[in-house]
Amino acid sequence: MTSVSAPGLLSPPELSGWSLAPEGAAVHLAEGTAVIADVHLGYEWARGSRGDCIPPHSLRETVSKLETLLSRVSITRLIIAGDLVESAGPCARTANDVASLFSWLKARGVEAVWIRGNHDPARGQPTACELDGWRISHGDRGLGEGKSMIGHHHPALKTAGLSAPCFLVGHETIVLPAFSPNSAGLDVGTGRLPRPLHREPLRCVAGLGEELLDFGPIAALAAKLL
Repeated sequence: MTSVSAPGLLSPPELSGWSLAPEGAAVHLAEGTAVIADVHLGYEWARGSRGDCIPPHSLRETVSKLETLLSRVSITRLIIAGDLVESAGPCARTANDVASLFSWLKARGVEAVWIRGNHDPARGQPTACELDGWRISHGDRGLGEGKSMIGHHHPALKTAGLSAPCFLVGHETIVLPAFSPNSAGLDVGTGRLPRPLHREPLRCVAGLGEELLDFGPIAALAAKLL
């Protein structure tokens, strides 16, 4: 069973020290740190360069979700586990959005740590960091050994035409949902997970508005959703 660790947060029994927030963050309260992934700032600018007409929204949505998260927990560090931006190509508007986000966080006393993902430009960002025995990376290069927290796969629980971003959790694995609402997501209800995620049984914890619900082992989801 999943327990409540603080108002609005859930702590799966497999994890020690980590709680999950409905906004899509893993939170280590003792370290004052939250981890998110797949923000994809500049989504609208990247799509616009391909001829689509999409109004600006990714920075506003990101700040809104972070405001809610910061009202829920007190943190001094935000680790972005890859794909902060949608496109690695040069884009002044995306660069401005990143600068605005970092300035917004700094004004609230939150240090931003940017881990490079496969969408991010190679500008000296680290590809991983360590926290309380967990290796935090984007996940596009696999999991590696030991306890790993990743993004990249955009897991979501899909049923009856609805889609809810979800965490996948095990004793040595945390897969974060995409922080961006623009990401379609990996349908975990089918049970067909990428090979790197087969190393241990995983549970699905899905975000439904202001709540998180533990849907149990992935292996049993397909039967429940019939």
